[in-house]
Amino acid sequence: MISAAIYVRISSDSTGEGLGVARQEADCRALAERLGWTVAEVYRDNDISAYSGRTRPDYERLLAAVDAGTVRGLIAWHPDRLHRSPKELERFIDLAERTGLQIQTCQSGAVDLSSPSGRMVARMLGATARYESEHKAARIRRKLAENAAAGKPHGGHRPYGWEVDRLTIRESEAAVLRDAARRVLAGEPLRSILRDLNARGLHNASGKPWTHPTFRNVLLHARHAGLREYNGQEMGQAAWPAIIPPETWRAVRRILTNPERVTTPGRAGRLHLLSGIARCGVCGSPLRVGHSRATEAYRCTASACVSRRRDRLEEYVEAVVIARLSRPDAAALLTPEDDGGERERAVQAAELVRQRLDDAAASFASGIITARQLATITGQLRPELATLEAAAAPPPDRAGVLGELVSAGDVAAAWEALSPDARRTVVRLLLEITVARGRRGPGFSTEGITLTWR
Repeated sequence: MISAAIYVRISSDSTGEGLGVARQEADCRALAERLGWTVAEVYRDNDISAYSGRTRPDYERLLAAVDAGTVRGLIAWHPDRLHRSPKELERFIDLAERTGLQIQTCQSGAVDLSSPSGRMVARMLGATARYESEHKAARIRRKLAENAAAGKPHGGHRPYGWEVDRLTIRESEAAVLRDAARRVLAGEPLRSILRDLNARGLHNASGKPWTHPTFRNVLLHARHAGLREYNGQEMGQAAWPAIIPPETWRAVRRILTNPERVTTPGRAGRLHLLSGIARCGVCGSPLRVGHSRATEAYRCTASACVSRRRDRLEEYVEAVVIARLSRPDAAALLTPEDDGGERERAVQAAELVRQRLDDAAASFASGIITARQLATITGQLRPELATLEAAAAPPPDRAGVLGELVSAGDVAAAWEALSPDARRTVVRLLLEITVARGRRGPGFSTEGITLTWR
């Protein structure tokens, strides 16, 4: 009696119930009984495509068992359950020839890899399966592109902020996204926002606590702005409404993708008040805290152009902020100054540039212009669009950030009660800080420190 193994695989299991592999296994066990083979082990790879090239853990275990001689017979539902890649098939043929492996399938009968004709049939079946996989993949890509061009959604798991149909806003989650966008624009770090959400039990679409990468990816998703993206490119308006205005979303995206944006604590686990906010007055690079003997100092990250004691510089900035928020006219800080319509003009100009980019892409698709011409147009328009989008960004919600401080009877006490993240948000919102070289000698001098109110 032959000691046999069963191998079952299904490419996609959207429900996670494994019903496809279970049905394959039942048919394979029935075949083993008819053949008089003893099933020693079942190898299962659920929800893994052979065409994708991903490693199939149980398939690799099966090959190791065949190579070791513990498996002499193999049963699969169909040959294409074993391979959909010619390269993979050749590896399997070499192993089967060397070990004398007997192969049976429920749908195609015996697979004889010991003879030239049997190997020819196996290769023909493999080539057919490969063709079907490639043809199916092409159809899927075409359908996804058509959906994107029409602004329609793809399938998949329910995205945060939306109902299962992916078209209807779930208001309880949409409110979280709007508030998160507001807080990002005000300068609050993602780490602080998601920590607050998790503490309040406001978890992700799967009901699990937020992680930094997941939360960041959700905020970067164009669908929240009512836009359709495909392969990283904006395709235009989506078939669903916007949770966040497009210009607000673009402003959030610029902040979150800024390579200079570093908001994680240093090696000592502390988040310093001015790190990444204050800039070098010599070269313009951000200042961060470094250690010199027993003293902490803010230093230029590029060339160490300037260095100022951390505690003294922070005390000075805090004193200036508290004094300004304690003045009788502090309430005026809650309302941004009128820009004379500059932002609205930037919004309109940015939309015109996007339309030009869309027209260029359509001309390329129709064969009117070449790929090189498209690249030239895109290369010229993208920088202009980035500048306009920055000018079109909505102003931060000053009332939400400063309201409690301005209304406090004791601003200094209210400031002390704030978290380090909240203090950084206030400083970033109110001030541009540059630190140039000051006079040498003992004591702390404000010479070279420029604080400009935003």
